[in-house]
Formats: sequence, structure tokens, C-alpha cells
Amino acid sequence: MRAMLQKFFSRFPVIELGDVRLRDLMLSDKEGYFKMMADPEASQYLSDEDIPKSIEETEEEIKYWGGLYYKKQSIFWTIADSKTDEFMGTIGFNNWNFHNQRAEVSYDLMKEHWRKGIMTKVLRNVAIFGFKEMGLARIEARTMLDNKPSTGLLEKVGFKLEGVQRSYRIIRGQPTDITLYGLVKDDYSGFLS
Repeated sequence: MRAMLQKFFSRFPVIELGDVRLRDLMLSDKEGYFKMMADPEASQYLSDEDIPKSIEETEEEIKYWGGLYYKKQSIFWTIADSKTDEFMGTIGFNNWNFHNQRAEVSYDLMKEHWRKGIMTKVLRNVAIFGFKEMGLARIEARTMLDNKPSTGLLEKVGFKLEGVQRSYRIIRGQPTDITLYGLVKDDYSGFLS
């Protein structure tokens, strides 16, 4: 495991997916990141603590998420347009438990890119990457119970509903139920050969 981790953290993995590229999250993404998070429609399913209120807070968020790789803790990507390198969203593993070979994935996409199949392709390929390159046996995802776009995406990609975590997050001052989804390596055997 240690040798695999040393190899993994030696060079940031860029993933080319045709019209989109998954690359390192950088401070130059701050305007796009802030715009995405400030959109009330996009942020309605996020905890208050996850929504930066200024460019300065956005920079701190980017430093945190982008720094996970360089601290050898996990990995978080910018979803960028392959031709223009324009910021489109983020995806990554916000919690990687090396010993138990599991990680939690989270993702956000700017509203103008919704319903185009981008996140389906990105999430599926990040799951494949997690199983093949990170040695994961399990990937988890959490989303608000009534976040139909996110639950639909997870199910489309193969995640299975495993339960409801009652009053798991405080959203707009209210304890909110969260669904827990899981994807295990065996579910993806057809994609991993």
C-alpha cells in the first residue's frame, strides 16, 4: 500500500475525457468557483459552511481542496473545458481512508453545464480511476434526500442507496436528512478490465 501511495502522489493525475479535462484545482479558478457556489440554484443543496461568501473565502476553499493532493491526503480536480481550460466545476475525493480502501466523492457543476451528460461521464471516470489507480474497494457519496438531480446521477452511474442519515447536516439553520450511496469495486468489474 505504501509503495502505491508513493507512486500515486508523485505527479498530479490529469484525466482527459474528450471535451472536458480533469486537472489540478488552482487559484486562477477562483472566479468560476465563486460564481458556481454563489448561484442560489446550485448551492441550495449545500451546507452553509460549504458556501464561500467572498473571493477571499473562495481562495481559502481552493487552497484547502487543491492542497489535499500535495498534503498526500486525497485528490480534488477542476472540471475544465478541454479547448479553453475554462472552469466548469469540481469533483474529488474529500475523504480518503487508505487503510479501509474507501473514499467519499463530492462534485459541483456550474449551472450552464447541467443536463449535458458532463457529470455522468466525469463521475463514472473518476470512479474507475478510484478503483484502478487509488486501489479503492468502496466509494461513498452523500446528498440531500430531496436533491433529485444528484440522486439520479448517482443511480445512473451505478451507486446504490444504502440508507438515510437523519439530521446529518445543518442546512439553512435546519437539521437535514442526507442519503448515503455506495459503489463497490465489484459493481464496476465491467468497466475495469
